[in-house]
Formats: sequence, structure tokens, C-alpha cells
Amino acid sequence: MTAFPDIVPGAPGDGEVLDLPFGVFTVRISGDQTGGALSVVESILAPGALGAAPHIHHAHEEYFLVTSGEVTFDTADGVLTMSAGGSVSVPRGRPHGYRNATTAPATLTTIFTPAGYENYFREIATEAAAGTPITPALLNELRAKQQTTPWP
Repeated sequence: MTAFPDIVPGAPGDGEVLDLPFGVFTVRISGDQTGGALSVVESILAPGALGAAPHIHHAHEEYFLVTSGEVTFDTADGVLTMSAGGSVSVPRGRPHGYRNATTAPATLTTIFTPAGYENYFREIATEAAAGTPITPALLNELRAKQQTTPWP
């Protein structure tokens, strides 16, 4: 029998803060807290920041809610620009990337189902803190651990 996770409250300001080269990402709910069902990450993208180059997730879905500013999503179907209150659902296997194409910060909350992709952000933070250059090749290597490939 599988044990169900406990209720996990999260007060404002709680979470694991990860300082990444393209913004500040905060793990609000980790897979460890949900039995692997989902994770929730809040991202603050700096003006002009590339949040993620186009890629494809093969093992999880991703759901975005823009909470402030404006975020541009690049998809196989075209470009979507979402302002605060807008959302985007990305099923596994669908190419996408996102960026802040504006001159103001943008904030989004992302839900990953199942959980695990938050570990990708943790690895970037660890590499950045160690002084490792965060290159597209390194990002692709770290994404591969999460069954994610670059696109096209």
C-alpha cells in the first residue's frame, strides 16, 4: 500500500530559493512533499531573460500561470504572449520554450506532473554557485537527466 503525503502548508516567503543566471526560481512544493505527484516552482524572470530554450519533455507535463508581467512562449504552433492571469498547458511531447521579451520582470508559477523537474533547476543552481559556465550544452546535459530534449 502506498503512503499518502501529509498536508504541506507554505506561507508567503517559504520555499527553496534557487538563484539562476536567468532569474530566481523558488521551489514552493517539491516532489518529496507530494509523493512524486507534482511540484510547483515560482519563477521571477529578469527583463529580456530566456527562461528556457525550446525543448520537449518526454516524462512530464508542465502548466504555467503568469502572475505578473508578460511571458512569451515559443511553440510548434507559433508564438503565444501571455500577460498576468494568462495560462499555458504543455502536454508531454509538445515543443515549447519561454522568455521574458519585455523590459520589466515577469513572474510565473509552474506545476510539473509528475514531479521531478524541479531537480533540473536545483542542478543549475549548484553548477552556477560552483562557478561553472551555464552554457546551452550544459543545460541540455542536465535536461537529458529529466528525459527532456532540445527542439528543434
